[in-house]
Amino acid sequence: MTIGEKIKKLRSDKMMSQSELAGSEITRNMLSQIEHGSALPSLGTVNYIASRLNVSPGFLLANEEDERLYLKNAAIDDIKKAYLGKNFELCYDMCKRFAAEDDEITLILAESSLMVGIEAFCRGELHTAAELFEEALEHCSRSIYNTDTIASSVKAYSAYMELISPTLTYDGRDDFETRIMLPLANQFVIYSGIITEAEWYGWDEVLLLDKRLALLPSDSLYYMHIKSRLGINSGDYREAYELLHELLYNENYTLPEPMLYLILCDIEICCKEIDDFRGAYEYSSSKISLMQKLLS
Repeated sequence: MTIGEKIKKLRSDKMMSQSELAGSEITRNMLSQIEHGSALPSLGTVNYIASRLNVSPGFLLANEEDERLYLKNAAIDDIKKAYLGKNFELCYDMCKRFAAEDDEITLILAESSLMVGIEAFCRGELHTAAELFEEALEHCSRSIYNTDTIASSVKAYSAYMELISPTLTYDGRDDFETRIMLPLANQFVIYSGIITEAEWYGWDEVLLLDKRLALLPSDSLYYMHIKSRLGINSGDYREAYELLHELLYNENYTLPEPMLYLILCDIEICCKEIDDFRGAYEYSSSKISLMQKLLS
């Protein structure tokens, strides 16, 4: 990008007319010539225009590689502030403005894509979540840094969404064993690994179930849902119903909407087995309404 093109872009971004940028020290006609490349500004003019645009003269004079470095240096403190403040959507938006990513921006984008995707997942915006998770994996593939934690989380959420509808994401079973052996400290990754493995292969085939379950706090929503599924699997529908009812109605639990959907499916089964057909009908209706939202 030439110096004239930079000036024109910055002026347009700031919604300034040529007359407003020219001010009292240069003519609008001279500015027009500079922007179109038919005239080169003097160093004094560069300093003047830079001050009017609130950028450094060095930025206007920099070559393309130096320009990217300048833009990153100007933005990185705000990006880190947003990241540390867990404002991942803002962090994601700021990183996406870079035309070319370096390794640091790529890693931040991978993490931010994951976190914004998780926020969409919890709200039940599953198509948006799937797109962001796929983007996170793309950034991971381009990073020189270790991104196993990010990739494991992406695959855990993606596999969970596949339980709701195979149309939402890819079939992650090929790399399933690698993913479940990376529980890390993320409770959802542990939970999703157990639930999806049991769904795909049966509870008797869940690897290291007791060891993995022990990593979850016994009062967590993830632990309670797994225990309710174990109750259903063993035929103890009353106990499973009590656990699921607690998850649905205890205000201390905030359920991600995809998890709410699976819990509604499970409690409908329990109601039928304990002859609570009115409850089964009500939960079935809620499940259908939520499914329509999740897939919209």
